[in-house]
Amino acid sequence: MQIIIKFHKKGMMRFLSAIELSNSIIRTLNRCGLEMEFSEGFHPSPKVSFLDSTPTGMIDLGMYVAVKLKSDINELESILEKLKFFSPKGVEPVKVFKSDLNLNKIVNEYEYILFSNKELLLSEPVSKHSGKTFVPMEIMKNLEVVLKRNIFVVKYTLDREKLFNPFLLNGVFLAVRKRALINGEDVSKILEGTRI
Repeated sequence: MQIIIKFHKKGMMRFLSAIELSNSIIRTLNRCGLEMEFSEGFHPSPKVSFLDSTPTGMIDLGMYVAVKLKSDINELESILEKLKFFSPKGVEPVKVFKSDLNLNKIVNEYEYILFSNKELLLSEPVSKHSGKTFVPMEIMKNLEVVLKRNIFVVKYTLDREKLFNPFLLNGVFLAVRKRALINGEDVSKILEGTRI
């Protein structure tokens, strides 16, 4: 069977790399005593999968981790309590779902909020570290820009295949991935409605 755990990554933990974060979560799962399925071969590892990682420094309020377990369990609340007890501060488990959905195959958008101390030039080309360039405004959907107390707040959604590091935009000092979406609907709402 499979459980899917929703986490919030914030505080100082947002500065962990993707590998450091995944190692931290796997250690937490081990501390909880979950009987996870393992891969075969010379270096067996737990069958744990993560949605797209966020850039170092980004707050992630839509982080989902799928864990394959050896046997069926019904005590989701007790698993959540154990996770809360053993998780490091800043990696907060929010909800545990029982679902066989493969989120890596069906999540197709993410929603973001950026905070900048100056107006972002979203119509000008930006270069990725790979050397490829893109124009942010051309790939951002549902774009809203609001000025609040001299801080520019930018809200938008992105298709999964068009992800970019928002810290490439000059002036962004805080970035938040707010939600993972499946055809515009929050993943948590879909997981709450699924039954195995």
